[in-house]
Amino acid sequence: MIGTIWHKTWNAMNYLYGALMLRSTCRLRRFKNIYNGGRCFVIGNGPSLRHEDLRMLKNETTFACNSLIRLFDEIPFKPTYYFAQDNHIILDNKEYIERLDTTRFIKSHYASRYHIPGVTYYKMLFAKNPIGFSHNIADVVYSGQTVTYSMIQFAAYMGFKEIYLIGVDCNYSKDNSVISAESYFDKRLFNASRTYAAPEVDTNLLAYARAKEVCDQKGIKIYNATRGGKLEIFPRADFDSLFEQK
Repeated sequence: MIGTIWHKTWNAMNYLYGALMLRSTCRLRRFKNIYNGGRCFVIGNGPSLRHEDLRMLKNETTFACNSLIRLFDEIPFKPTYYFAQDNHIILDNKEYIERLDTTRFIKSHYASRYHIPGVTYYKMLFAKNPIGFSHNIADVVYSGQTVTYSMIQFAAYMGFKEIYLIGVDCNYSKDNSVISAESYFDKRLFNASRTYAAPEVDTNLLAYARAKEVCDQKGIKIYNATRGGKLEIFPRADFDSLFEQK
């Protein structure tokens, strides 16, 4: 009962903040089917990711997130789109987000707190049984308790027909879901001075299953091109082979 009340309050606050962001809503509408096919890469921060992998994505449309922003000066490209929706992530990386010269998306709940110029905010709701999947990001983006799920919804809305996940290891166990420096491919992405919320593995997996279900119906293929990891909901793709013909 308490959880239900909390989720309703959380949803109401997020939607109220987002409803006031009319400029962001107008921006989001412009992304509808702008790619009309083609492929994109959704980049996680997992330990399987390699700096060399990021270099191979130079000429691709990419969705990056969270503390990976700290390494953008070390790789030969800026991601096409950057996402952050965790309060602590935004606090840790606010100065990087402000300086980043690319399209940035942040959950609207934090808009009044951070005042980051040029950022596009999106309204986020949590819906379960089943997990919600947005068909219109200008109206709502559904939480799967992982920013990767938000990026997948954006990619589908933008019209991509192939979505490749990379660095989405999903290695947390349900009984020992502890985030440490080993959770990242580069230990500099871990902030030892703060406490991390434990990953909600069950909800993550439900969200990924929902993404596959909805995208299969829309003719959108999601592939897991992560090197290893435990996420088996999506068919696997060999990352290196994706560039053999390019």
